[in-house]
Amino acid sequence: MVAIRNDMASMWHLPTLMVRRAVQRTVVPLGILISEFAGSIRRAESFPEAIQISLETLRERVGAQSIMLLDQGALPAQGILLKRLKHYPHPLTLAPSDFETWKRWASEFKPEHSAEIAFLESTGARIAVPLRTKNEIVGVLLLGAPNGGDSYTPAEKQVLSNSADVFALMIENARLTDRALEQEKLRRELALAAEVQRRLLPPEPPLTSDATLAAFTLPARTVGGDYYDFLDLPDGRIGIAIADISGKGIAAALLMSVVQASLRVISADGDVPLSKLAERMNGFLYRSSGSNKYATFFYAQLEDRGRTLRYVNAGHNPPYLMRKSEITGLSTGGTVLGLFPKVQYEEARLDLQPGDVFIAFTDGVTEALNIAGEEFGEERLKDLLRGCAGSSAEAISSKLSDRVHEWVGSAEQHDDLTVVVVAVTV
Repeated sequence: MVAIRNDMASMWHLPTLMVRRAVQRTVVPLGILISEFAGSIRRAESFPEAIQISLETLRERVGAQSIMLLDQGALPAQGILLKRLKHYPHPLTLAPSDFETWKRWASEFKPEHSAEIAFLESTGARIAVPLRTKNEIVGVLLLGAPNGGDSYTPAEKQVLSNSADVFALMIENARLTDRALEQEKLRRELALAAEVQRRLLPPEPPLTSDATLAAFTLPARTVGGDYYDFLDLPDGRIGIAIADISGKGIAAALLMSVVQASLRVISADGDVPLSKLAERMNGFLYRSSGSNKYATFFYAQLEDRGRTLRYVNAGHNPPYLMRKSEITGLSTGGTVLGLFPKVQYEEARLDLQPGDVFIAFTDGVTEALNIAGEEFGEERLKDLLRGCAGSSAEAISSKLSDRVHEWVGSAEQHDDLTVVVVAVTV
């Protein structure tokens, strides 16, 4: 809300103004007024200052004792003034008798409007000019009585109408500029968050003579909620993790960082049983997230020079272990992380053989939709895996990435896609 009053209109100054107004009722051409508005914008260091200067220019040009700009939200949307202006395309004259009528009406029938009417009366407004855009009223100009008169001339009202269009344009441009700046700020924040998230993921899989390892992730948005990790552990063990955070965007990325941090902290404690690792991670997430946030999580350790795989599955879609052409789902574990304060988990142990292939993935892979709305599905994934028997983890990962990209094509990607592959070589 911006308000300006003519403090010079004192008792001794008023007669001069009345004479000047009676003798000369010349109205400034709109072109000159717009030029003056443009000059005020160029001189101003901020939008509020530009509005202030432009209001003072308009007040002087029409000889108003005061002027006030009420922006959107300063008046009740269902209030008496906005309702009247909505259906009245011209400046609305406000006489003292109007306020008296409104007060009696509100007192008897609509007391909820009393505060608005009292406020409008207190401004001394004698005319209300709506600032309209194509779709809405973005503000209202309230002008006090003209110096040396009781009402505005038709020519002055026309100037006010035309000026209102300029003010509405200024406000709309400022809103669009603010929105663009906010979107740019959000874009930069998302880019920064995406960079931070990329740094949380391992730059490359560990090298070992026991197996080849590979992974890829493709967020549905700039910032995703999928997570994978490789951990170099003592005694030649390798930790393999994959998780799918509920939701998407920055909130999911923040929870992903909690998963990553808690996994690395707990796994650094030594040879922690995987069931206990999952229990402790569940406690971390439960304390760090909202009641409706959770993560599916799968963690495995490759041990004994690639001959053993221990794992725990916390509500994640079962990864596959392919031996020759047979594929087994790895589902032993418990429920998702973060929903309940205390959960018990079970771990499993598998003996591995040369040529075995382990693949963990998020549901974004199997639920990826093509342009016809069909899911990629588990059977296509299994068929692709069988066709890659004897290949390295990198070759399998690359082929799956290409196949999923080909499947999705130009269809919108609704979920993050993440895959981790381990191919046993010894």
